[in-house]
Amino acid sequence: MPKPVHAQPSRPLSQAERLARKEFLKSDAAKLERQLRDVQEQIARLLEGCEHTDASGRSAIVGGRTKVCSQCGRIVAGPVEKLWG
Repeated sequence: MPKPVHAQPSRPLSQAERLARKEFLKSDAAKLERQLRDVQEQIARLLEGCEHTDASGRSAIVGGRTKVCSQCGRIVAGPVEKLWG
């Protein structure tokens, strides 16, 4: 959960305070980026076994020539088209 943004202090920050705050924010951002990567990896693992259906069991495949699953976002191979002869 993101931390709330605090109001600006009533006095101006010194350069040392600014640099310390910058380092704190950079470390906090790095931690959140790691958490985001972990969640994205969990989603990818979860969708590996996608059946390309929605919750009611109907097909979740959309598109014209290129078929894509609206649940997992993967391209779904369709029948091979005969291009010549």
